[in-house]
Amino acid sequence: MMKTLKHILCAALCLILLFSCAAADGVSFTPGTYTSIAEGRNGPVVLQMDFSEDAILDVRVVTHNETYLTGNVPMELYPAQIVEHQSVAVDIVAGATISSAAFLEAAYDCIKQAGANPQDLRSPIPTDQVAVDAETDVVVVGGGAAGMTAAVKAAQAGSSVILLEKLDFLGGTSAYSIEAFGATEDLTHKALGNAVTSDANAASLIAANPGHSEEALTILAQQNGVAADWLRSIGAPLSVAGGAVFATTSRESGKLGQVIVAALQNEVEKNGVDIRVGNAATELVMENGAVAGVKVKNDAGEYTIRSKAVILASGGFGADNERVAQYQPSLKGYNFSCSVGAKGDGHRMAAAVGAQLGNMEHVRVNFTYYTDGVRVYYMGCLPNTGAIVVNADGKRFVNDQGGYGVGMKVVEQGGTCWAIFDQSMIDSIADVREYGKLGMYECADTLEALAEKIGVDAAGLAGTVEAYRGYVANGKDEEFGRAMLNLTFDEAPYYACKLTAHVQGTFGGIVTNTATEVTDADGAAIPGLYAAGECAYVGTNGANPMTVDVVFGGIAGENAAAYAAK
Repeated sequence: MMKTLKHILCAALCLILLFSCAAADGVSFTPGTYTSIAEGRNGPVVLQMDFSEDAILDVRVVTHNETYLTGNVPMELYPAQIVEHQSVAVDIVAGATISSAAFLEAAYDCIKQAGANPQDLRSPIPTDQVAVDAETDVVVVGGGAAGMTAAVKAAQAGSSVILLEKLDFLGGTSAYSIEAFGATEDLTHKALGNAVTSDANAASLIAANPGHSEEALTILAQQNGVAADWLRSIGAPLSVAGGAVFATTSRESGKLGQVIVAALQNEVEKNGVDIRVGNAATELVMENGAVAGVKVKNDAGEYTIRSKAVILASGGFGADNERVAQYQPSLKGYNFSCSVGAKGDGHRMAAAVGAQLGNMEHVRVNFTYYTDGVRVYYMGCLPNTGAIVVNADGKRFVNDQGGYGVGMKVVEQGGTCWAIFDQSMIDSIADVREYGKLGMYECADTLEALAEKIGVDAAGLAGTVEAYRGYVANGKDEEFGRAMLNLTFDEAPYYACKLTAHVQGTFGGIVTNTATEVTDADGAAIPGLYAAGECAYVGTNGANPMTVDVVFGGIAGENAAAYAAK
């Protein structure tokens, strides 16, 4: 039986800590091919290794389901390193710890099957990084959608560009986006004859975000369709209208964030940007009140990049619970569903040189996650296709499809709730069915039995479902105004999935003007310093985050390049 992920992580990390000596002379193997299976983030990782009497000949990942652009990184990186150096002393890939540990668990087992001890195959693998001072026109800090867009636009404007990403791969939180990209008057909507204009979209955004920057929201609305079409032009197939003002990808194309990140990464490479993953910016270099570069740290040491302009696109601080709790005390101890790299690095560096921080209390919580304590699964397929959400009393307490505003309501209920549905959703919806195969649901033949199994009030749940059936029959949710009323709860058995609130993003940050120039406490621009994406507060208040990344990332890249050219 496969070990649990917790055991995998403990075993891998213990081996890393304990086996620090060079490989012993005379290590021998029983020649042959050996196979092992370990549990990754999204399922089994199947590994094969070929051995001669005195060498590892080949390492192959036969199959895995790890997340594209994230968990697949160690799967592609480790085999060649192990064969070249005859060592399993590979580094855990920052941001893909579970996938890295699963690979190593399987590799250790193959080595043991071949009659050797992994302790004897721990000779250090030299880093391929260097810590040498450098010079460029523009430095971009952060490799998510905002940072990559900024890097591309700056390079296309004629600047030499270095892109820094502290994790071992590009993408950031952008890679986790699965919903839609804000877009009006773009090719997809025009083809469908959609009449919603950018002006109407701007009015809607302004109404939904009172007190925030009307100028920034108007720019967002006016440029979102242009941004969507630009993404299409570089290979992101945003071919589906995800609503009157949104575009998205088809199921066949893949999840939105992964598709956009893949297209941007390819475009960054095509435009000659110097991409440096595993390189963390630690401090801004200032001269005469203007930005003059950044200090950087990697596995080889510390160095300085001198530049004419710096763009901070380092993401939010959702993965730093101490800072999250500073602004939202009720979220103390909550886990996160954003990138592990979202630690507020850009906020810290900018504040240190006098930048203003604003809207910091805007922490977005998403409640539609299932977790087994290690893995986290987005379960929007449940409320989005019919399931209702109840608390420990078996009562509905929010509009089940109310979007991001529901998250804090779940926090008020203790941070968890239950999605309730019936067999009809299992039968008709592929995602619901597939998640069920992973053992995420409780099931019972009656609502009363289900309530007992999950520990909620049976009478409350039965009454809630009966009332909801009436809403469905009448076509109106009298309690919370839910628009989608399709689940009649007349097909037993009944199912429940425990949903847990996670911090998804933070939408306050480094205050900028709409030119993405970072401003100080007096509102004056700090020369040479720009910010875009989740680390920046331009006044959009978290509206359409991926769209904000691309629209204002592009503005930052163009303006930084123009500044550097002066």
